[in-house]
Amino acid sequence: MSGKPEWVTRRTPATIYRQPGLYITTEWFVIGKRRYPIWELTNLRTGRGRRDPLIVRSMLVTAAVVAGIGVTLGFVRELHTISPATYLALGAAAMVPMLTAAVGYRLRPRPYELWADIRGRAVMVFSTDQERVYGQVSRALLRAKEAARYGGIADPMAAAGQWPTVR
Repeated sequence: MSGKPEWVTRRTPATIYRQPGLYITTEWFVIGKRRYPIWELTNLRTGRGRRDPLIVRSMLVTAAVVAGIGVTLGFVRELHTISPATYLALGAAAMVPMLTAAVGYRLRPRPYELWADIRGRAVMVFSTDQERVYGQVSRALLRAKEAARYGGIADPMAAAGQWPTVR
C-alpha cells in the first residue's frame, strides 16, 4: 500500500505551475529540494512573516536617539543658548535611523507564508516577499488539490459521465 487515499488518480500528473525551483503538479508540490505529495497537504492557510531584523533594530535605534536628544535638551536650562548648528546636528542624528527604518520598511516587506499540515505537523511550505508570486502559487496549489481530488484537470468528474442523467 502506497499510503495514497483511494481518490488519488493514477493518471499522468498535469503540470499546473512551473518556475525555477518551484514545480506544482496534480500529485506533487516541489520547491527547491523539498517535495510534498499534494494529498498530504491539509489545512492550507496563509500568514505573514516577521519584519526584517534591520528594520526592527533601526526603529529601536531611532527611539533611543530621540529619547537621548530629549534627555539632553532637558538638562539645558536656557534653550536659546544652544547654537543653530547644534539643533541641526541633533535633527540629523534623529533623521538617519528614521530614514533607514522608512527605506527598509518599503524595500523589505514582511514575507507572505503558506502553511499546511503534513502528517499532523504544521509546516511552512512556501514563503516569498512578492505578493504576485504568492498569489499564483497559492492558487496553483488549490487547483492541484482540487484536480487530484476530483479526477484531474483534463477529465473532471462532471465531464467523465459519472453523474446520473435525469430523464
